[in-house]
Amino acid sequence: MGELFWIILFGACIWVPLIWNKIAIGKRIADEEKKAGRDLTGEINPFTGGRM
Repeated sequence: MGELFWIILFGACIWVPLIWNKIAIGKRIADEEKKAGRDLTGEINPFTGGRM
């Protein structure tokens, strides 16, 4: 039982920040597109959410 706990805890420590990061970048891109009033697909860096 203790081993399963550590595996789940380790997995959560890896996956939760990654998922949080992708959500934050998606929200930033959506805000940039809303501010620009158009689709910025080819103009935004998908890794940072900022303009290239």
